[in-house]
Amino acid sequence: MDSMALRTFRTSEMSPEAICRVLQPAEADIARVQAIVDGILAEVRSRGDAAVLEFTRQFDWPEATLDGLRVTEEEIARATDALDLSVLGAMRQAAENIRRYHERQMPRDWFEEMQPGLRLGLRHTPVDSAACYVPTSKASLPSSLLMSVVPAQVARVPRIAVVGPCRRDGTLPAGVLAAAALLGVTEMYKLGGAVAVAAMAYGTDTFPKLDKFVGPTNLFGTLAKRAVFGEIGIDGLYGPSDVTIVADGSAPAAWAAADMLSQAEHGEDSPAILVTPDAAYAAAVSAAVEAQLTSAARRGYLSVSLERFGGIIITRDLSEAALMANLLAAEHLELLVADPEALLPAIRHAGAIFLGAYAPVPVGDYFAGPSHTLPTGRTARYSSGLGVATFLKRSSLIMPDANWLATNRTAIATLAEHEGLPAHVEAVAMRGERE
Repeated sequence: MDSMALRTFRTSEMSPEAICRVLQPAEADIARVQAIVDGILAEVRSRGDAAVLEFTRQFDWPEATLDGLRVTEEEIARATDALDLSVLGAMRQAAENIRRYHERQMPRDWFEEMQPGLRLGLRHTPVDSAACYVPTSKASLPSSLLMSVVPAQVARVPRIAVVGPCRRDGTLPAGVLAAAALLGVTEMYKLGGAVAVAAMAYGTDTFPKLDKFVGPTNLFGTLAKRAVFGEIGIDGLYGPSDVTIVADGSAPAAWAAADMLSQAEHGEDSPAILVTPDAAYAAAVSAAVEAQLTSAARRGYLSVSLERFGGIIITRDLSEAALMANLLAAEHLELLVADPEALLPAIRHAGAIFLGAYAPVPVGDYFAGPSHTLPTGRTARYSSGLGVATFLKRSSLIMPDANWLATNRTAIATLAEHEGLPAHVEAVAMRGERE
């Protein structure tokens, strides 16, 4: 591809809603993939270990054995020796940042007298077990392990297992193993996609049935997560990573272009959208994207991603740019403006918000502290990123005394009678008059 022009839209010519419809990625062949996933789930549920081993040999590791699918503690321990000390140091700093941030997320339990004779409260308890999925077959992604395991540890989940596909030779990247060692993780399984989900949801003789499955998977794993929800808890359904950049022209166009390319680097289906009221700036960013592409190491699929899923939206003003951002409900939202805090109140839907010229998405993806497992595909309209709350359950606490119940028994019985539930009335009535 000799040149590439980003698609450009103007809200003066198309409504924001119409632009969103054009930018909406075409759906994958869900029915075909779902049929394969359903077959995997059914086989693992009925045949257990035999099906897990069969599918793992088919999809990931041809020479797999059941014993070999559990990572040994020796493998984990050895990984730190194979990793550059600078990488280990950066990983340790990132883990500290992630832990510090998530410790601030821990909710407060409370149990207080809300009325005379009635104490109410809220108690938070962690799930007993969680599987943290880390994509490992094609790249070393220790950041994904840190971003899911640390929040689970902060939530005090008693049993945390890391799950992810191995390479064709049965190995896992040293960086991922070293991250596990750094966090003290000792339970890891070489299982990928729908097979991993099925094994953790149903359990087999070799693999444990766990309570929660978190982390981004491929399409097969995502559809499997959706199918087994209820059998096991899940964090969300994740698709291709995306970014929306709201810019007012105050930052260099080259910076915005670089941020679009860094997002497109995730894959050929990763949307990168610039929203700006400045037409001249939009043109400058488009030119900068093309210039940076000429020397980009992964130019081929960067070009495909930007051409198919990238775009520039020129709005009437910054307020309309914020409206556009809310409609796009991005996984990552950059406020590349002179006063990002002033614009922040207008933003309602985003997985993570990066404020200012010195907050490119990689700051959050790797190091700052918030988890990078975030809602994709505009699901930030109704969902949140992975955090401590992902691993916690809320229990209401209700403790009335005899006097309170006697005072309120009639009102409770009235509502129960209205709903036609006489046993409810009796359960209250038999506790007698106020003593």
